[in-house]
Amino acid sequence: MQQVFKKIGTHNGAFHVDEVLACAMLTKYTNEFKNGIITRSRDPNVWAQQDILVDVGGVYDPQTHRYDHHQKEFQDSFSKDFKIRLSSAGLIYKHFGLEIIQNLISHINDTVETTIEIQKVDEKTLNLIYIKLYKNFIQSIDAIDNGINQYPNQDQIKYQINTHLSAVINRFNPTWCEKNQDENAKFHQALEFVNTELISQMKSIYLGWYPGRYYVVQAYDSRLEQDQSGQILKLQMALPWKSHIFDIEQEKGTVGLIKFVLYPDRNEGWRVQAVSVNEDSFENRKSLKKEWRGVKDIEQLKEISGIDDIVFVHASGFIGGARSYENALKMAKLSLE
Repeated sequence: MQQVFKKIGTHNGAFHVDEVLACAMLTKYTNEFKNGIITRSRDPNVWAQQDILVDVGGVYDPQTHRYDHHQKEFQDSFSKDFKIRLSSAGLIYKHFGLEIIQNLISHINDTVETTIEIQKVDEKTLNLIYIKLYKNFIQSIDAIDNGINQYPNQDQIKYQINTHLSAVINRFNPTWCEKNQDENAKFHQALEFVNTELISQMKSIYLGWYPGRYYVVQAYDSRLEQDQSGQILKLQMALPWKSHIFDIEQEKGTVGLIKFVLYPDRNEGWRVQAVSVNEDSFENRKSLKKEWRGVKDIEQLKEISGIDDIVFVHASGFIGGARSYENALKMAKLSLE
C-alpha cells in the first residue's frame, strides 16, 4: 500500500526563519505531518488543497490546521507568562510542541551515546522542557519576526548582530542578482540548517539541563546538612546549575533563598560560587567577603581569611576556592554573616 504524505502549505517568495522552522518541526517531528510535502504558493486555490497551512492565508484556526499570524486581530502569545506575539514557529510549537519534544528526545536517544543514564522524562518534566525550549530558543524567533527590540529602552544601538538564526536563514534566500535562482531548493537547504539548530538546542536541554536538574534537586533537598540556614547547596559534581536554582525556588516558594553553591573543581579542590539575583544578572544575592576579594598573594589571603587552604577569591566576590570541602563551606558560612 502506497504511503500518502500530508500536504503542508506556506508562502513563496522570500522566506524567514519562522516558517522554515515551523515546516522543519512539522515534517520531521510530528506523527501526522512527518515527511509531508511542502508547497510554497500565494494562490488561495492551492492553499485550499493543503492539509495544513503555515504563515500564510490570513486565518488562525487550529481545528482546520490554519496557522497564520499576520492578521491584525491576532495577538496570541505562548501563554499568560509570555508577552511576545507568536510567529508561525511559535504557533506550530504551541500546538505540537509536546509531541515535537518527545520525538526529538527519541532521535537524540537513538543517535547520541552518553556517559550517564538519562532518566525517562515524566509528564511534569516534559512540560518544563516544553517551556524551556520555547523560552531559550523559539521565543526569540517570535520576537524578531514581530520586530520587537531586545532592549526596548535603548535609544541608540551600539552594534549589530547578524549571526543570530533569523539573520542566517535570511541569507539562504537568493540574492537579487543571482541567475537561475531556485528558491525552493534554498528553502529546503535552510530547513535542514534550522533542523540542525533545533536538535542542538534540544540536546543542550535534554543532555545538559535535564540530567543536571536531578542532582540539583537532590542538593536542594539535603541543603540543611551543609548549614541550618538552608542557604548553601553542595553538588557532588560540577554541572550547569544556575537555571535549576531559579526553577526549583519558584516551584518550592523559596525564591531568593540559596546564596552559595559548592562543587568540586578539576584540581581536586572545591569552588564556592555566589548565586546571582536572577538568571540574567551579574549582581549576587550575597558575595564572598569584601576583604578577601581580588587578593593575589595567597599567604596574605590566608592570613586575612583565617582559612589555611584558601586558593583564591575573584575581585567581584562571585566565586572563590579552597583545597578542601570543609574550608569552601567555611568560606560560604563566613560570607553569610
